[in-house]
Formats: sequence, structure tokens, C-alpha cells
Amino acid sequence: MWSQFLGFGIDAYDMAMVVVLAPVLSRIFVFPRVGAAWQFLTVALLYAVTMAARPVGAVFFGHQADKIGRRLLLLVTIAGVGVMSMACALIPSPAQIGLPAAYAVFMALRFVMGCFFGGEYAVGHTFAMEHAPAARRGAIGGFVQSGFPLGYAVASFVVLGATLWMGEPAMQAYGWRIMFATGVAPVAVAWSVRRSLTESPVFEAAKNSGQIEKRPLISLLQPPARGPFLQVFVFMTGLFLTDYAVYQFMPAILQGPGKFDLIQYTFIYGTALFFAFLGYNLYGWLSDRWGRRKMTMGYCLAVVLLGIPLYQILIHAARTQSLALALFAALCAASFKLAWGIVPAYLAERFPTRMRSVGVGLGYSAGALVGGAGIVPLVGLFHLIPSVARIEGPGELWLSSAAVLTLGAVLSFVALLKSPETRDAAL
Repeated sequence: MWSQFLGFGIDAYDMAMVVVLAPVLSRIFVFPRVGAAWQFLTVALLYAVTMAARPVGAVFFGHQADKIGRRLLLLVTIAGVGVMSMACALIPSPAQIGLPAAYAVFMALRFVMGCFFGGEYAVGHTFAMEHAPAARRGAIGGFVQSGFPLGYAVASFVVLGATLWMGEPAMQAYGWRIMFATGVAPVAVAWSVRRSLTESPVFEAAKNSGQIEKRPLISLLQPPARGPFLQVFVFMTGLFLTDYAVYQFMPAILQGPGKFDLIQYTFIYGTALFFAFLGYNLYGWLSDRWGRRKMTMGYCLAVVLLGIPLYQILIHAARTQSLALALFAALCAASFKLAWGIVPAYLAERFPTRMRSVGVGLGYSAGALVGGAGIVPLVGLFHLIPSVARIEGPGELWLSSAAVLTLGAVLSFVALLKSPETRDAAL
């Protein structure tokens, strides 16, 4: 449990650096003749590429984990994350090799990082759930998953502290490199924890009884496993759209000319994500008592009803620089993410042991590919609608991201209509 909490927190910490530092990175990778909204999207694309790479890592590492075991691959994935964190900190600057080349190098490193993160989820979450007692699977899964918002919150506060210490000009000159390099320290801790772990008892039982699948990926994509996989894929696509409408686009809503500065916005953002960390744990715990399916369907309906009005409050608070109102709205927006507390348990319960790692990993990461990577073009598409652009105003993305949030909640709701209740499933 602690191993995967750390691993997933590191995943979030690295991803958050791209999002939290977006106002800084958008001034480093400055593309000429591009408006403010589209300049932000060029940085968001770095995030999207990392998400797009996850299915690659999920397929490779998840497939191997179902054949040879979970523990060894967890050491490989976390070591890869550490190497890539340092590589991101040391990339050549646009002044050294030119803007297109520097952007391409950073993009390539983010892709490789995404491959390791895809493996992290496929192997690590399966490993944790197979160790968890059945009656506490939701609570433990909520704790494991809460490493993600906590990683985001910690990254926000690290950037806040560094900005207060060295100032925004220094952050743009070299401070952003230090921020990426700080991800190496928790990787070392997680790696040392994982060295002492034993193999999954569920996998060991399957191995001893001769139930290891020779071709886990092929079996996953054929009946009868294909139906559950497609249902999980649609469910996760919807969750990722709601997730990154909050994670990825809140910075663009809160920060900018006439709104909050980097210090104020990182405080708001970090506080909201710490609230999400607590909420994930509560949601997972409740799912052990109330079930995963109906509770999450109710959550989806709440997002559909409240998403756009809440983003209206958020942009109004930013434009009027009302810190209290922005904090309230950001905390409410973070509550739109709480259904993630069921995800580790729910996904593990949808697949049998012989294909669980590749099923969990590909179901999760394919959703990330469409929902996480697809959110940038979707938001851009909504922003191109004249009526939406007119309401949003120049350089704004609040209504278009709220529309994607609503779309994601609808997709997840529809997917759950095709799902059984999994709370009492035996792994």
C-alpha cells in the first residue's frame, strides 16, 4: 500500500510540474504569432504526450507482469521514472539548440516518462489490490489513489516556496530545472521500499496452480474479457476528461494578466488538491459500505448539474481577484475528482488474475490516451465555437474546459450502466 502510494504520488508530482509551471514554461517555449490561449495549449500538449505514452508502457509492463510477476517490474518502472526526472531537468534550452529542437527533446522525454508511468499503474495498483483484504479494498485503493492529488498538492507548494525564495525571473531562468530535479529524491525512497516487498500472493497462487496466461494482452482483447475491457475504457475516458478539466485547466483559469499571480494561484491550487487527497480516502472508504457503482453514478450526475456554474464562479473570482471566492470554488472543483477513490479497487475487480495487470493498465491508460491526451484538442475545439469564445473572452478557456468536464461525466455514467457492482468480487 505504501509502496504504490509513493509511486503514484511521484507520478503526480512529475505531471504536476508541467501543469503548475505552465505559466513559466509557456514563456520559455514561446512560439511566435500565437495567442495566449494557444500558447498555454502548447505547454498542455507536453502533458498530453505524457498521457498518450501511458498505454505503451501499460501494455508492455502489464503484459510482462501477468507472465512473470509484479515485484521485479515495480523496481524497473520506478528507476526509469528517476532517470527521466533528471533528464527533464537537464534538457538544452531554446537559446542553445533553437526553439523547435528544445521543444522536441522535451516532448520526447515526456513520452518516455509516460511509458514508465503506464507501467507504474498497470503493475503497482494491481500489486497493491492483490495484497489488500477484500473488506477494505476500497479504502486501501482510495489511499493508494490519493497519492496522486497529494503529489499535485506537494508540487504546487514546492513551486510556491521556490518562487517566494528565488522570485519569478529566477524560476523562468533556471528554477524550473531545479523543480523537475526534486522528483529524484522521492523516487529513491520508493525504490528502497520496493526492494523489501514480497510477490503478490494472488499471482503466486495462480502460478502454483498453473493458471498463468501465455498471451495476456491477446486474451484481454478477445471475448469474454473484451466486453469488460471496453466498458472500463469508456469509464476511464470519461473520468480522465473530468479529471484534467480540473487538473490541467485550472491554472489557465486562475493565473494571468489581471488575475492571480504565480504565488496566489499555486496556493489556491495546492490547497484544493490537498482537499482532493482527503476526499479520495473518504470516497474509497464509503465505497466499501455503499458499493462502487451507484455512488459513482450519482457523482457523475452532480458534475453534469454543477460543472459549468462552478467554473463561472471560478473565472469571476479570478477576474475580480477574490482570493476567498477562488479558494471556495477551487475546493468545490476538486470535489469533482473524488470518484477516483474507487478506481484501483474497481479496475482490479473487473479482471481475472491471469490478465489483471494488463487489463488494469491498458483500461486505465487507454482512457488516459483518449481522455487525458484528447482534452487539449477537445478544449481547443470548443474554444473555436464563436458563441463559446465570445462568452469566454480573449485568452480564456473556462467555458470550453467546463464543457469537456460535463462530457466526461456523461461518458462515465453511461459506462457504469453496463457494469455490475464489484464491491464483493473475489480477486
